[in-house]
Amino acid sequence: MRITNKRRRDRQRVRPAGCCGRCGGELYPGDLCWMLGGRPLCRDCAAAWALEELAAFRAVCGEARP
Repeated sequence: MRITNKRRRDRQRVRPAGCCGRCGGELYPGDLCWMLGGRPLCRDCAAAWALEELAAFRAVCGEARP
């Protein structure tokens, strides 16, 4: 039986596939990203964007809302 080790691409040598539309960070092939307004956003920026958009619905648990 022959064992073949598969070579994985070295991430330091792979060219970025794009960049985040908010922070400008590099996005590599296979990275998760979210397309918002036609711009790709990285994981961190997508989470921050979602929290900003949902800020109007923020509440403290146990507080009565008028």
